[in-house]
Formats: sequence, C-alpha cells, structure tokens
Amino acid sequence: MIRVIKKEGKIIHAYRLGDSSPVLDRLIAEGKIIPLKDGGFEVLSREALLGGSGHGQVASRGDYIKLDTEGCPYPNSAVFFEAKHKKLDGDMYEQLPEPMDAWTAEEATCPEIEFLLAEKGLTIHPGDSSRYFSAPLWGTVESAPADAVIIFYSITHDESGNITDADFNFVVREEFEKLYNVLPAEAD
Repeated sequence: MIRVIKKEGKIIHAYRLGDSSPVLDRLIAEGKIIPLKDGGFEVLSREALLGGSGHGQVASRGDYIKLDTEGCPYPNSAVFFEAKHKKLDGDMYEQLPEPMDAWTAEEATCPEIEFLLAEKGLTIHPGDSSRYFSAPLWGTVESAPADAVIIFYSITHDESGNITDADFNFVVREEFEKLYNVLPAEAD
C-alpha cells in the first residue's frame, strides 16, 4: 500500500444533481448523464464506459458531479462531497485533501486487496491490460487499465482488526498523476 493525497489548493467546479445548471443540461443533452424514472441519475464516467456494461454509475438527486480532466463526469455522494469540499462561489469549490491508502498492480498483494477480491467483487484480468481491474462500483461494473491506481476512500475494521468494509474506486494513471501526490513512506 502507498499513501496518497490529492494535490492541495485545487479549485474545482462541481454541480449538484437536480439543481439547475447549464453544465448539467449540456451533459444530459450529450447523454453523459441520464435522468432515471426514480429521480436518480446514471452517470457515464470514463471508468464506467471502460467497464463495457453499457451502464453508468448510479447517483442520487443531491449528489454532486465533478468533471475529470477530459470533461467526463463522475459522481460523489453528497455526504462525501460536502465533507471533503468547501464552497467558494457559484459552482467553484476547494478540495480539502486528506491522506488515503492506495494500491497499484506493481505492489505485493495486501489484506485490503484480498478483501476486495473476496468481498467486493474486484477481479484482476492479467491477460487484458486495458481492462486489468474490474469491480461493481456505483451501480455498474467499472474497469481500469493495469497501470490504474486503486484509491481507498475508507477502510473499516472490527474490534479484532479484521476488515469489514472498504470504499474504493479506480483512478486511471494519467488522472492520478494530475490529481494526486504520493506521500513518502514513513520510517519504521
């Protein structure tokens, strides 16, 4: 495992699903966000498209949409987004970064990855470098290439130290390089 942190001082634009916004209207018109009958939304992120399921990530009214550096939307739950961002003005927010655990295929397997493999549907496809990782995330199956990074947003343990849950996602390498710093290893 490595420790990473989003680059500091990053100002982003985000849009709350269900609010009126020309950006959301454009993404809906382009078919990148699809309103659902239940009031939710299907968000066609880059990773969801790579997953090949034909479905986007499922988000709820009130969740937020951010755009990656290529302009592809991706959802953040309202609770997560509001805890990790400070509203500045209009659709501008400041990210409030915190160190997180991450893993790459170059590293040895670890208990967190074993948990994802056993309990969270993570699969690794050594014969397909473009869809090396896949997992059910945000209501669809996402895939990512072999050089992608698995970011752990949270890891929950029981009183005995056993992993009971993990919230994670894939970040394609070029996006990772733009958005994250790897923290130095702590001296033992």
